[in-house]
Amino acid sequence: MNYQKYLAIIIPKAGLTHLKATYLTWAGVGFIGSYVATALDEYAEVAYAAYYTNAVNDAVGYKFWILLSVIGLLLLCVSLPLVYLAEQLKRFERVATRLRQLTYTFFVVAFDEGALMIGILVANFFHASEKASLLASKSFLFSDIGFFALVGLCLANTLLWLLGEALYNHNDQQVSGVIDWLIKTPLKYALPAYLLISGLFVHLITHQ
Repeated sequence: MNYQKYLAIIIPKAGLTHLKATYLTWAGVGFIGSYVATALDEYAEVAYAAYYTNAVNDAVGYKFWILLSVIGLLLLCVSLPLVYLAEQLKRFERVATRLRQLTYTFFVVAFDEGALMIGILVANFFHASEKASLLASKSFLFSDIGFFALVGLCLANTLLWLLGEALYNHNDQQVSGVIDWLIKTPLKYALPAYLLISGLFVHLITHQ
């Protein structure tokens, strides 16, 4: 498989333009909001007051983003067998579509929250203010907001978008990208991989 074929498998029908636009929207809100909040707090009469920067960092929570992501991934584990069955038996199509839509919603909301969080962290990475940086560290549980932490968060958040958009396209309600590839993979390969990965993930979540 060459580079273009790999991209064709990974990229869902929504396309990377939609990913870029959504990232710019939500991350931009978090980034600009952090600087505006810092500027407003500079006018506070009390030197240590940080009302608006605190409000920005309370807008999203790292733990809540993880919760949404975990719920989306658990629903994905349930959705995949139904999607496969719906391809074989039409009577499963309606319930599979509804479950895919629900799973898509959790992935998209988690992605939006993550993008907003990334915007706030980027602003603090450039040292919007010492107060904002301290609050971000407490809110997001990062003792040091470094470059690699941001890159890792961006990759994880992008994966949520890729899975959500591949599982359910908002326009035609169909699967695409990596989900479409998985469904078309021969069952003798797909089933052992699904059972192994799903089992490990569920075990990790329930025994963390």
